[in-house]
Amino acid sequence: MRRTLMLFCLALFSSLAACAGAQRHARTPDALSLGGDLANRFVPAGARSTLVARIHLGTAVVDPSVHPPINLALVIDTSGSMEGRPMDDARAASLVLLDALRDGDRLAVVTFDSRSEVIFPSAELDPAHRAEARRRIGAMRARGTTDMANGLRLGVEQVAAHLNAAGINRVVLLGDGVPNDPATIEATATSAGQHGISITSMGLGLEYNETLMGAIAQRSGGHFHYIEDSAAVATAFRTEVLRMERVVARNATVTLNPGPDVQIEAVLGHEAARTDAGVSVSLGELTEGASRDLIVRLNVPSHRAGSPVELIDARLAWNDPAAPGVRYERDVFLGARASSDAAEIEGGRSAEVEAVAAQVTLAVGTVAAIREARSGNVAQASAQLDQLLDRARHVAQNESTAAYHRQVGNVSSLRRALGRPSIAAATASSPAPSAPPQAAVNSAHDEALSVIDGY
Repeated sequence: MRRTLMLFCLALFSSLAACAGAQRHARTPDALSLGGDLANRFVPAGARSTLVARIHLGTAVVDPSVHPPINLALVIDTSGSMEGRPMDDARAASLVLLDALRDGDRLAVVTFDSRSEVIFPSAELDPAHRAEARRRIGAMRARGTTDMANGLRLGVEQVAAHLNAAGINRVVLLGDGVPNDPATIEATATSAGQHGISITSMGLGLEYNETLMGAIAQRSGGHFHYIEDSAAVATAFRTEVLRMERVVARNATVTLNPGPDVQIEAVLGHEAARTDAGVSVSLGELTEGASRDLIVRLNVPSHRAGSPVELIDARLAWNDPAAPGVRYERDVFLGARASSDAAEIEGGRSAEVEAVAAQVTLAVGTVAAIREARSGNVAQASAQLDQLLDRARHVAQNESTAAYHRQVGNVSSLRRALGRPSIAAATASSPAPSAPPQAAVNSAHDEALSVIDGY
């Protein structure tokens, strides 16, 4: 741990020193926008109540000629389960990623099987380094078990050793199985995110641990992707490089400070760190064209009818990815009014905010149920999904968006999958299902994280 901390500190110092005299190509401060609205403009007078707020983040088109340098570690699963076509496709995809990077970008390649190894130490790409990287990627072979914990740690250390305050610091992790020992993995992801290194985790096939891979991405401020077929890895890698080049914000955080006696009950789907005045949510990197909705559940105190209600101040802050030391801020305030008029309260509802909140609520419940099933509590997970679907179908009667109905359909498929023998307590005499139940689990999990994280 001490060695890793020293690497972070030395890399940060050298990165800042190198950038001090460099020309700065700052993104526009208008690259991000912040807005907010409420599920209802009114709260019931004379009693405490619950109200949902939506904090909306948008991104603008930025100068396409500005390409922040990339500092990347590619961490590849080379365990025995990757043997055959998956390993062939992983080698080919790694070469596609190598070709997509620009000269001057940094690349390291780490493999993990029974042991983890840096097969190509971080280097600035030029023709000679590209040739050597191609040779070492071509020599990757599948064997052994799955030492993901040390593979991820080595990848983070490679990026940390060359941390670039004026660039994109990223780990791309590809895995198709369950790690030997996952105990330290989420802590590694959290530490990476705290030091400005986001992790893109890609779950390949049907057997990976979806809840762990999703947590790696969320804790580091990165993204998670489910890749059903190894033939699609190359496209995923190429797309990831394009996203890195279009990052408009690094180390983005939203700070939420509630009004008098207002309580923030939850920011759905996100870990909210307590601050002196409220909570803070870390979002990591944001890419051009992306949007994020934070759904905040508030507990509001009693007010007299007609009184204004100060609900929440939200502040978005982020670092310019192309200019070290440049940080921008945006603010928005949300307030409501107390009413004792039932018709007025009904008329104050926002169908749009209610729809987004319904999708996020369903997604959060889906992830929680999958985590429960992954822990072996399949009966509890099934019961959670039954309750979730009962509420969702009631909402769907008044919710006409195709996205929500599709989401409910996927969760229904997940519930059926959990009842199949291969997910629940299977016996030797149990008939094999016509389709792999895990595919329904992976699909539902991928969609849920897409709803929560806005990608």
